[in-house]
Amino acid sequence: MTEESCQRTMDVQPGHCWRCERVLPQHSVPCKFCRMAKYCSTPCRNRDKARHRSVECKLYADKPCTTCSRIVPKDVSECAGCNNSRYCNKECQLKDWPAHKKTCKTVKTGITQLSVILAQRNSNLATNTRVADLNHYFGSTMAEDFLKLVSNELSDEMASENLTRDFHVLSAGCGDLRSTVLTAGSLPDEYQGKLHITLNDFDPFVMARNVLFLFTLVRFADTDYIASSLTTIWYSLHISKREYDLIKTSLDELIQMSAQQLHDATQGLVKLLDEDLRYLSQVWKRWQSLECQRDKKTSINLRKQRKRVFKPDKVREGVSIYLARLSPEDQKANKEWFEHALFVPTQTVKKEDLPFDNPTLTGRGAHFEIVCDITAPEDCEFVYCIKESSFPFAVWDCLRVRENTPGSHSSPMVMYHKYVTNLLQKVKSLILQGRLLIRVSLANCLDFPNHHQTLNMPNYDRIFTSNLADYVGFAKLLQTMKPLLDASNSYSAIVTESMNWIEIVPGADIKKAVQTPEFAQCNQALYLDTGKEVDGFNGIREYYDNTICFLMYLRADLMAGGFGIPSLKEVPSFESVKKYHGLQMRDFRKGQNKLVPFQYRVNARDLTMLNGYGRTVEWYLPQSDAQL
Repeated sequence: MTEESCQRTMDVQPGHCWRCERVLPQHSVPCKFCRMAKYCSTPCRNRDKARHRSVECKLYADKPCTTCSRIVPKDVSECAGCNNSRYCNKECQLKDWPAHKKTCKTVKTGITQLSVILAQRNSNLATNTRVADLNHYFGSTMAEDFLKLVSNELSDEMASENLTRDFHVLSAGCGDLRSTVLTAGSLPDEYQGKLHITLNDFDPFVMARNVLFLFTLVRFADTDYIASSLTTIWYSLHISKREYDLIKTSLDELIQMSAQQLHDATQGLVKLLDEDLRYLSQVWKRWQSLECQRDKKTSINLRKQRKRVFKPDKVREGVSIYLARLSPEDQKANKEWFEHALFVPTQTVKKEDLPFDNPTLTGRGAHFEIVCDITAPEDCEFVYCIKESSFPFAVWDCLRVRENTPGSHSSPMVMYHKYVTNLLQKVKSLILQGRLLIRVSLANCLDFPNHHQTLNMPNYDRIFTSNLADYVGFAKLLQTMKPLLDASNSYSAIVTESMNWIEIVPGADIKKAVQTPEFAQCNQALYLDTGKEVDGFNGIREYYDNTICFLMYLRADLMAGGFGIPSLKEVPSFESVKKYHGLQMRDFRKGQNKLVPFQYRVNARDLTMLNGYGRTVEWYLPQSDAQL
């Protein structure tokens, strides 16, 4: 494995120090044990010891044979039953079997029991109702670059040809535009092809907001302020008259348009079906009808609605834990931000300069609904619908924000506003060149392949599936998406995210093991790594090795089937999981993720608070050495 592929094991850019992220010198300092972690200096390696040795190093280092204790390479046989014991040869494995048998069978029994629970969960989408979450106008995870071209298609001998070819991306369960904006804004300057993105989400509220933003960006592209104003509209509770007029003018025009007229008005940027446009128009009409002038008695009064969201003690405790992680300066600024919830380019803006509530922060409240139907927006009460855990600093990686927005800033809000504005400027430029093309689809993700075939759409270089696997299972999701991959591109891949697994698998969450030696050990590692005591459970999860629990989850979920796929009678081995349905899984234990890290560092980030739940797995068509 090359140094570059090793560096993809976690969320540090290739060729950079695993602690401070500076560019590595010619003679870097490797971890003494796994040899994969690379540092710019011995002090950086020492400072990273508590974090790296807790999980990563155990994952990547050679391990001792369970029987004879000789160190054996990680590609030497592990027990297929439990994935938790390693042997240097068959003789050692047979010798240890009497002692290992009970433990191994316990793991397999646990997987079988877990699969029963997951089979029911994976079938619920077709047969039951669910609680519809609040609209994900801001998203709940960090924005991702769908392509990472420099580390993929532009990294081999075909790089020159790939600089001019088109790329096609499907974002299923896409939510808002953050990853689309980051991808378009991150394209290398030398890339001259077109980027085609299909946004698929059956939430008409989120999609109405996305299309409104795209239309507004094109409609007012000739103004020098549109990128900054759109950033404010994206996140700010209150807005200026200029920004309100941008929204009002755009809504007035959008609700009059057919799908073809919208396509033409956006210079080919937005493409969708008239049947989907009808749902979006219902949202636009309701936003248009809202009284947003804050000094009027009939105003929607978003501030009052938002205060109710932040009133519960549990919510306020969560805000306090978040603020405690920050520097004194950022703590003061963000404490004020949670009070005012504005998102503007200067810290000194006056409230009287923002006389309007932002209508695009309203939508459906949480309620039960049949998930295979779309609730008509015109039948919903429009209320403030931003979750307390969803805010701008949580969905843009603060490490990348600081990296790309150098210099001093009066507050995190100002820095983030500048960062998003700069990305939108790049997106606008790409649109005006006719090099960004977006198709919008409200189809259920499992029915999307039928629409794909009917509309004769091209296959995809990337398929991002959000955390849909948490709801329909890996089996159904992978079988549904595999036919849509572009088999001619050796870098094409399906990206799956898992968030809810930690609440399902016994032993996966350190939160449930407070009075244990493991918790004390993690607490000590947190202190050694950060100099801070435990503050809630998000930070401490980074030091808890629950890899075996995630392996159990993957095996149990594919065993479960569900949604028309029968359950397996036998527990699948992890090796068979990695080859499910003719796909190949990148083994995150060997550090081969190329698009999204298997697991993000939690405590390396302050403004962006992660919960430590997320795990990302990548799947590709096993056709080329480029994927190894």
